[in-house]
Amino acid sequence: MDIAILVNLDGKTSLFTENGIIQVFSKDPSGWHLVREKEFIVENLNDGNELRNYLSAVGDWLNDCKLLIVKRIRGIHYLALERFQISMMEIDGYPQDFLKHIEDCPNQRKTEAKVPTEPIAIHERQPGYYYIDLKDVMSGKTSYNSKQVLLPFFNERTFTQLEIICEHVPKWFAKELPVLNLHYDAQEFERVIKVHVYQKAT
Repeated sequence: MDIAILVNLDGKTSLFTENGIIQVFSKDPSGWHLVREKEFIVENLNDGNELRNYLSAVGDWLNDCKLLIVKRIRGIHYLALERFQISMMEIDGYPQDFLKHIEDCPNQRKTEAKVPTEPIAIHERQPGYYYIDLKDVMSGKTSYNSKQVLLPFFNERTFTQLEIICEHVPKWFAKELPVLNLHYDAQEFERVIKVHVYQKAT
């Protein structure tokens, strides 16, 4: 069994938003051993496309290693690594302290079927005003649909406006948004549609 761990320069589990090192450990009868590692450099990535391409390269490098441990997982990372059937776990600590407690569990070999409940790839431009390039997010090889990507945000976040870049207005908006006390308007451009979702005035 191999396990990959994203660590910072101090050797502690790190975030996808920070530079670090991906270390791959392999287990044999004597315990866990570091077998290979790769620099993880994200400081020069400018947008979601570059991040997804970079994580795809990481997925290729991980190859048969199907479990990645990080300090915190965001939805966009699930999406980028899903096609590699890589599962992820959140652990805050040092590999030498927690590896001995991880068993070779077969069901960890598959990507989690549950969609992360936190908003995926939605960015706050200024207080209360958010943005997502849904066209960019959905262009990856993912089984998640627009409802799975957006609904957690609508259910859990108080916001003034969400701007969505997409190819078409999601059909489920007509039924679901009124229930959530939301409304929207849409503008068509040459290649995309820009949708603004607002809280209904009370």
